Amino acid sequence: MKLTIAIGSIAAALLAGTSIASAHIVMTDMEAPAGYETTLTLLVPHGCGASPATEVHIKRPDAVRTIVPEQKAGWEATTKMRQLDKPVKAEGGREVSEVIDEISWKGKLPAGQIAKFGFFANLPDKVGERLYFKTIVKCEQGEERWVDTVAETDEIWRVWLTDKPSPFVVLKKPDHPQLGVDFETLKKARMEMKTKAGK
Repeated sequence: MKLTIAIGSIAAALLAGTSIASAHIVMTDMEAPAGYETTLTLLVPHGCGASPATEVHIKRPDAVRTIVPEQKAGWEATTKMRQLDKPVKAEGGREVSEVIDEISWKGKLPAGQIAKFGFFANLPDKVGERLYFKTIVKCEQGEERWVDTVAETDEIWRVWLTDKPSPFVVLKKPDHPQLGVDFETLKKARMEMKTKAGK
């Protein structure tokens, strides 16, 4: 079953004049291909009650190696770094001693409007893993912390029973390698090219 948010239901609520103050902050697509480097999108349907949202903060899940915010018109995107306990090897053999730990946008989301916030993420390759992108929305008056999760042994839908469910994605098996070929085959082909070039 594809876990895609029904954005139309939120629009319908607006058209019907009903309140969406209790609507959840979610990922527009709650599934993502394991091992992909891809762009994810957070949907923010409101601020804090009638108070406009002025800041959106997303915490990087530990299993995600990289997270980078997209620029959004009318909003200022920033990042917060975290020092690693010990450096790790990154692509190309370089050492990395700190990573982006949190991404943020500052602007204004008036009451009665929705907004999407996109960001790049380097996803782990464990099929079935749940990634919670804990989100804090700050408003002109107050803030809302969408950080509640459920145990790994619980069905994922039970997160909707919590008070402020964290936005999440569940990693699925990709239909095909992201580059059209697996990394081992690509690595082998590169080595063969270098060998031929050296002759």
